[in-house]
Amino acid sequence: MGEGLCLLIENVENEVDPMLDPVLDKAIIKKGKNLYINVSDQNMDYKEQFSLYMTSRLPNPHFSPELSAKCTVIDFTVTLKGLEQQLLGKLISMEQKSLEEGPPPGGGGGR
Repeated sequence: MGEGLCLLIENVENEVDPMLDPVLDKAIIKKGKNLYINVSDQNMDYKEQFSLYMTSRLPNPHFSPELSAKCTVIDFTVTLKGLEQQLLGKLISMEQKSLEEGPPPGGGGGR
């Protein structure tokens, strides 16, 4: 965390150790110009570039709604075509939001 590197936790089951809750909640403490996160009652340096990845060997893990809300869950057991459909669905939903917001101010509709 303090170096801003990635951390990979492998073979996660349906539950994650509560010790990781501050990391998953992004409970970042700012003191002056420094960022810290409290893990196991110990303040650790934190860099915004830090990323946490967790993998599971379970074919269909059942994460709690709280854990699912804190993370982005990607199902890699799908076929390539299925993954393509999932990503296309995400892209379309993002694009629809930007279209619903309308054109930027001052850009268009002129005579």
